[in-house]
Amino acid sequence: MIKRQREFLDYLNNIENIIADANLENSKIEELKKEITETELLVPVVGAFSAGKSSIINSFLKDDILPVGITPETALATELRASQSNYIEAVKQDDISDKYKITQMEEIKNKAKNYNYLRLFLNNENLKKIEPLIIVDMPGFDSPLELHNQAILNYLNRGVFFIVVTSVEDGCLQRSIIRELHNIVEFGKGFCFCLSKINLRAASEVEEVKKRIEEQLKDEFDFNVNIELLDDSAGENLNKLLSRIDVDKLFEKIFIDNLKSLYFQIESNINVKIATLSNSKEDAHNAISELKERLNKIIKKKEEIITDVENRYSNVVVEHIITSVVNEIIANQENLLQLAIHNPDAFSRELNEIIKNRLIVEIKDKLDEISDDILKEFHLELSDLSSNLSNFSLDAEWRKKLIDSTKIIIKSIQNGLGKLSETLSGKGGRIYKVVATILGLTTNILNPILEITLIFLPDFISPFISKYNETKQKHVLMQKLQSEIIPSLKVKLRSELPKIFNEQLNKLITSIGEQFEEELRTKGQEIKKSIEEKESTISNIDDEISKLIKIRDMVQNLTTETLYQ
Repeated sequence: MIKRQREFLDYLNNIENIIADANLENSKIEELKKEITETELLVPVVGAFSAGKSSIINSFLKDDILPVGITPETALATELRASQSNYIEAVKQDDISDKYKITQMEEIKNKAKNYNYLRLFLNNENLKKIEPLIIVDMPGFDSPLELHNQAILNYLNRGVFFIVVTSVEDGCLQRSIIRELHNIVEFGKGFCFCLSKINLRAASEVEEVKKRIEEQLKDEFDFNVNIELLDDSAGENLNKLLSRIDVDKLFEKIFIDNLKSLYFQIESNINVKIATLSNSKEDAHNAISELKERLNKIIKKKEEIITDVENRYSNVVVEHIITSVVNEIIANQENLLQLAIHNPDAFSRELNEIIKNRLIVEIKDKLDEISDDILKEFHLELSDLSSNLSNFSLDAEWRKKLIDSTKIIIKSIQNGLGKLSETLSGKGGRIYKVVATILGLTTNILNPILEITLIFLPDFISPFISKYNETKQKHVLMQKLQSEIIPSLKVKLRSELPKIFNEQLNKLITSIGEQFEEELRTKGQEIKKSIEEKESTISNIDDEISKLIKIRDMVQNLTTETLYQ
């Protein structure tokens, strides 16, 4: 167990002990403890097959195991996990897995389409040394589109840090890598960059390629990234690189905001108990009544937004996304036409990458915007709370913290920072399920669209155009692109996108609403419970208030020390 993981578990155990005498609801503490204990740090290794990713990982393992069954045609993302014995779990769409022996790689290869990814368990010292990091050997960017899309979209969500590998033989960053780097950055994930096979080129040429890539990274991302050089001792290089990854910082990034959100809830509940003891029974019952009234307003607002979701959001958003995808294709049409003439397979891949990456960016951005809009609407329903509720610490500061806490949770999970499915929602983790499926939503839209490109490709790049010169070929192909493929893509997007997008919006609205509903219900229950305690078990109210203030101060001090260092 790493340092930050242990500190967070100690923090939660100490918080649990401190608040034990306050009789507060604390089920989320146990849920967070479970998540912190079980969380893994997945490190995908991405790049083209030509970059030698599998060879680099094999060198690290000191065992030539990956090339045995992993080929471009059947490539599956493969998680390498330390174990006492060697075996493979092939994981299906529904998370059910089949177990295989290491010697059954060929059988897995023949069934590759039945599985989402592999978990390769090895009794390997180097894998044990890097725990809790788990290396993921990703399909190359030049693997079949369906396999590549499935893998990269899955691990953009699940991965916490990426190792990007380019061969020195490529000479610079290829478009495919630049696009994937944009996605990694978009989802707030860290990465390091490696230049492989440097032993195949002169030192001067390696330095030239390194500088060229550094300039590209600076231009594209405004990053000054240190490029790691991998030679024929790539396994040792990778080992050193992995040892420099700050696992405590990665772990903190996953949990820090959710721990702060938990602190807000605990502090708020303690304040409500103190206020209930300080106020009259009549004021407390009035507060409960107003909380019920506000709860009904939140529920009504939620239902109102869901009922009108198409007019409010979906129709406009869908058309915006379609326009953005089409504009991106048109902006890249010169390169697409060149590929169509000289490399038809690359044309299909390039079109896929353009559509996929535009969809990822647009869907994520639009759900971000809609989330903020919905939060503002729910906030308005709480904006005119009575002065009586202020006496129970349910004031403007509490509302702001509730908004901030909900926003942090959504953003954290949207970027795939941890599982936290049960922790973040008492109703089966709906927040996690909606925001983490942004990438799944993209896949559901993308796969049918790719079928279009495959259908049109033979006619689009038909032999008859070969009799023309290149200028005429481009003209003919551009007409086909604009009059056949783009209109067909629009039709498919308009057919597929609204239903899926509406479904996800409904879940998102429901999830945010439930966060507010849960907070209001909890506050009402705390007030009711405090009234009962005040009447039946508390003999000296002043002593009880003093005890709660002391507990609150202890929680605050421990939180400051652990979470705000």
